Amino acid sequence: MWLIFGVYFALFLGVDAFSKVGGDVILVLGVLGVGTAFLWSRPRSGRGSISTRCENCESSLQAMAGLPRSTCPECGHRQSWARKK
Repeated sequence: MWLIFGVYFALFLGVDAFSKVGGDVILVLGVLGVGTAFLWSRPRSGRGSISTRCENCESSLQAMAGLPRSTCPECGHRQSWARKK
C-alpha cells in the first residue's frame, strides 16, 4: 500500500514540476480513484456497522486486510452485512 502511495506521490511531484494543471489533474484523478476503490470494495451493510463476531455462533471472524471475513470459519454462516456474490 505504501509503495502505491509513494509511486503516485512521485508521479504527482514529477508532473507538477513541469505543469501545474497536469499536477492538478493527477491529484484529482488520484482522489477519484481512491474514492471509487473504497466504494467498490466496501461491504454492503443495511445496519451501518460491521461486527467481528459471527451472528450465528458468536465466534470471532478472521480478518483480511483490516476487515472481518464474511463467512464464519466455525459454522460456515454468511453474515448479513456481507455483499451478495
